[in-house]
Amino acid sequence: MSKDAIETAPPGEGEFIDERELLRRIPVSRRTLFSWREKQKIPFVNLGTRRILFHWDSVREALLRQQRGGQQ
Repeated sequence: MSKDAIETAPPGEGEFIDERELLRRIPVSRRTLFSWREKQKIPFVNLGTRRILFHWDSVREALLRQQRGGQQ
């Protein structure tokens, strides 16, 4: 996944977002997102059995740390 494939949030918006919004910003399937959560590749907050939120800035940073051949 390239750095350009990860949509950046508008300035000043390090907000919590739901799965639907995260999938809009990151072009992956729901299954891939679930797998990343299981493998703890991305951070999330579990607010109960059916409510999971993601802090966009934290998810973005976690994904950027995993890029291959980058300057991180």
